[in-house]
Amino acid sequence: MVQEHSSPGDINRRSFLVASAAAGFAASLAGEAFAGQSPAPPKPVQPKKLLFWDLARFDDWQNLELVQGRGVYRPEGTFEDPDGRKGRVIFPSVWQEPSGRWLGVYGKNWSSFPLCALESDDGIRWRPRAVPEIIPVGGKLAPHHVFTLDRGSGSGVYHDPMAADGFPLKIFGRQDGEPVYQRALQDPNHVWHKIARAEGLKRYMTEGVTVGSRDGLNWEIIPGGTWTRPDWFPEDPVFAFYNHQLGRHVMICRPGWGDRRVCWRESADLGTWERPELLFQPDPLDDAAPLGFYTMPVFPYEHGYVGLLWVFHYSNSEPVRGFNQFFGPMDAQVAFSYDGKRFFRGKREPLLARNPIPEHGCTQLRPCSLVVTDKEIRIYSEAHRYGHGRERGPADLHDEPLSAMVLHTLRRDGFMFVRPRGEWARMLTKPFSLRAAQITVSIDARYGEARFQLTNVKSEPLAGLTFEDCEPIRGVDDTERPIRWKNAQLDSRLRQPLRLEMKFTGANVYGLRADWQWLDAQGMHMLEDGKSIDHLLNL
Repeated sequence: MVQEHSSPGDINRRSFLVASAAAGFAASLAGEAFAGQSPAPPKPVQPKKLLFWDLARFDDWQNLELVQGRGVYRPEGTFEDPDGRKGRVIFPSVWQEPSGRWLGVYGKNWSSFPLCALESDDGIRWRPRAVPEIIPVGGKLAPHHVFTLDRGSGSGVYHDPMAADGFPLKIFGRQDGEPVYQRALQDPNHVWHKIARAEGLKRYMTEGVTVGSRDGLNWEIIPGGTWTRPDWFPEDPVFAFYNHQLGRHVMICRPGWGDRRVCWRESADLGTWERPELLFQPDPLDDAAPLGFYTMPVFPYEHGYVGLLWVFHYSNSEPVRGFNQFFGPMDAQVAFSYDGKRFFRGKREPLLARNPIPEHGCTQLRPCSLVVTDKEIRIYSEAHRYGHGRERGPADLHDEPLSAMVLHTLRRDGFMFVRPRGEWARMLTKPFSLRAAQITVSIDARYGEARFQLTNVKSEPLAGLTFEDCEPIRGVDDTERPIRWKNAQLDSRLRQPLRLEMKFTGANVYGLRADWQWLDAQGMHMLEDGKSIDHLLNL
């Protein structure tokens, strides 16, 4: 079990500690500077793409709107379990190996959790991967059945880049019933030991377990992989990602069993976890009807992180008949983070639209995997024809599969973009300095045009770098289109206070990339005085 035993009341946000740490770091830098000491040399910085998750880096825009992208349903990417109505597709997780081969797994049922293997040549058309040599405990349910978590339920696959325990693939699941009861009887230190000895098996005897694999086919329960706490046993699904800024494993979970909010917790070793901290719950903008948050798979993207927040719409005209509302549709909204700790929600609209009846996903779309290829973003979801709590449907009404894995695609950088409200739109950035002589734009201008100019801090265009000097970008769809001027180069404008202004028509702009450092007033004044600012904190 985990070693920390704080009470559930300890679940809270970290705003004060984070603010204090940031202030302390800034103060230490300032202290070094005022003491006449040189700060440590800065680490190499990769050019960052400014994505339109928000408009915080702009001082002005005119005739423009910020738009959320929408995934395109790819029906040819739908996979149904071969057993038809008897088989289900739960938490499909897919990935592409370095060789280019596509692999995946999914649960054939909710509980017990039989894990089945998939393969594909292109990541679109999937087939079961028969593995006759693997015989799961309890027997084989299908040729591609590779593991069963007895009396348990699973989640999506976590790709552990550290794999210190030898398992690069992990699933955080939950087990209950007889397996947990027997472990509790035999282990005096087990959280349920005293109750098991004195009172027998109880419904609430559950335990978080970690299932691991080295190859995606052979899976086993990892010893010591308990991720729940003695005072906290939330239900799955549980997703995880690796935060490279922190160098920590991060788990997305819930505050408790049946509590439809989302928590964030971290671990250095996947053995000892910090206490959960509340990340999302419905807020004042969610007042149209009752809803809850089921989970949020998170994926690194560019220099940040994208979360796909499962939104459960459980509004109902019927009285509540149990612990909570249990029936209704589900879809996913998008959330973003620059550091993998602080997430914010986007436009409060589905990233993936539910399909029309009777297609898979007409009631529930639960995205589980996101893969970025050279050309597009692919999102793989668990899709249902019935709402939450009714996934199996009436037994005598259907004989076709009621669930499947479905595929949606999105343009690279296509989560959010800006476009004109009418003819020409204009945008002006906040001040920055360039550390390399290149700026690129992610843009779809196949039927439009875009031009750019560099200005000083007072928004006055610089000679040779005006709209008129800019080589117009038109008739292209590109994620890294260089911005060029006919009569000037950027080399002479490095490490100076600058602004970038763009005007465009008939085009969508998805992002801008440069090796830039955004300025505050202190940095601007230091640059104007010929001083280096590479040591200054840049958030």
